[in-house]
Amino acid sequence: MKNILFILSLIIWCSCSNEILFDIDKVGDIVTRAVNSDSAYYFEGYFNQLQPIVTLPHKKDSIRQTIVSYREVGTTATDINPEVVSKPAWVNRIDFMHPYYKIYEVFISVDANTSAEKRAGDIVLKQPGSNKTLTVGITQNGIDNHIMISMKELYSNHPIFTATTTYPVQKDISCRIPYEAYNDGGKYESSASITIPKGETKGTYEMDYNGSPLVFYHGDIKGYKLYEGTISGDGIYNYSFYRYW
Repeated sequence: MKNILFILSLIIWCSCSNEILFDIDKVGDIVTRAVNSDSAYYFEGYFNQLQPIVTLPHKKDSIRQTIVSYREVGTTATDINPEVVSKPAWVNRIDFMHPYYKIYEVFISVDANTSAEKRAGDIVLKQPGSNKTLTVGITQNGIDNHIMISMKELYSNHPIFTATTTYPVQKDISCRIPYEAYNDGGKYESSASITIPKGETKGTYEMDYNGSPLVFYHGDIKGYKLYEGTISGDGIYNYSFYRYW
């Protein structure tokens, strides 16, 4: 009888031990699932549209870039304030504004560039916690904005004059280019008036001599001679022509 009770006790003890081990395995499985839960950091341009290069005119100015910075665990998102790791010395200030959930506006302010040449550098931002970084290349134009004048015939006796600037103009720019159109019978003296619209780098002017007496009586125009012109600038850049005359 004692042997039977001992065997039953042993069976019950083993059964309880198995249940305890099974419960421990379940707890471990739960812990593992918690560690591997859906967790991710996001640090990028808004809708992934961060412009890699920010270009500014030479004057003191500022520009805005939009980024997202947050951590997501399951369905819960937590905003994370970005930090500045490094910037060019001429970038005098970088401010972060947080107008919307997950979204940050980055305001970049620069000193005026008094050099004739453009300058470039990188702004590096970091997301604390993930240590992810975001690099924004920034360039700033020099103070000299040169204008290149070119001329070609689209077809006989129909010239087109083109003015092209190094940098986009800040206001409408007007160029007046004196020239001669000539053949064996004589010449026409005229001026090409070219306007470069604000924000653009190119403007054109077309002329057609096919209905002129010079072409009617003496044949096609044989050549064009351009003279030094004048520029009505925007008061921001120093304008000059690349020599074309």
